[in-house]
Amino acid sequence: MKYRPLFLLLWFYWIAGCSVQREPVSIALGLEPMSALVVIAETEGFLRKEGLDVTIKEYASGRLALQGMLKGQAEFATVADSPIVVSRFERDDFKILATIASSDNDPKIVARRDRGIAKPTDLAGKRIGTQKGSAVHFFLYHFLLKHGLRDARTTVVFLEPTELPSALARGEIDALSMREPLVGEAQRLLGDNAILFEERGLYLKTFNLVAVEDAVKNRSSVVNKILRSLIQAEEYTRRHPEQARRKVADRLKISEPVLSREWDGLWLQVSLEQSLLLNFEDQARWAVSEGLVKEKKMPNFLNIILPDPLHTIRPEAVRLIH
Repeated sequence: MKYRPLFLLLWFYWIAGCSVQREPVSIALGLEPMSALVVIAETEGFLRKEGLDVTIKEYASGRLALQGMLKGQAEFATVADSPIVVSRFERDDFKILATIASSDNDPKIVARRDRGIAKPTDLAGKRIGTQKGSAVHFFLYHFLLKHGLRDARTTVVFLEPTELPSALARGEIDALSMREPLVGEAQRLLGDNAILFEERGLYLKTFNLVAVEDAVKNRSSVVNKILRSLIQAEEYTRRHPEQARRKVADRLKISEPVLSREWDGLWLQVSLEQSLLLNFEDQARWAVSEGLVKEKKMPNFLNIILPDPLHTIRPEAVRLIH
């Protein structure tokens, strides 16, 4: 009987541990390699260890993930820079918490050889598919500009991301501007008929964690927990790159050879850089010139960037003048 108090104490702590209430949170995930840190944070249990009960909602692109979040389908989202810029012209009720990935060789062009395409300039007069108002659309603009094709009667066809590979395979378009895993799918469908064009350094694409304003105002502890989880995922990826790559390939259903091609060019780091703001301003001018937005006045992008949570957790990661 002398052990009974100890037993009761242990039993109490066990019951208390079992009754811990995890905070529910939903994240709209753009299904592409640049969402890798969220995938690792989920699969390695870093989000759960922070006391979060996370529901991941999958979207074919970051643009669709952002739209889903803004429609109330999630509180957080992973999204590239271009959709943020286009959305900012219309609203400011969301916040950027951190950049979670960047790459200067993410979007690519896949074209059909049987349409007489062997080099970039052969795209003159061709139909090129892409997703409107997205990073791959912005890349296509600069790709055409670099190769002197802006006035070459090239027709840009807007489709949803998952529609593009099959449209290319059916010959409805001659080429596409896209990113993985859809670049790999297009190559698989075309086989030897596919030709790939890359332009490393043409465009530094960023992928960012954003949140609805309500989550930022009323769930600051959740914001901090997600950021800590992503930093843990970054550290895990740095220590175990092969394991991290396999987990991302499995989660996103991308073949390892395809992901390996992208992996070394991914900078997976939780940060906020001054260059992000400059990137936004450049893309805002593009959005206006391409008629993607009705408003012509440049929006204030600084007021949708919230550096304080990341600065509190990892001050050296914030190199944004604010």
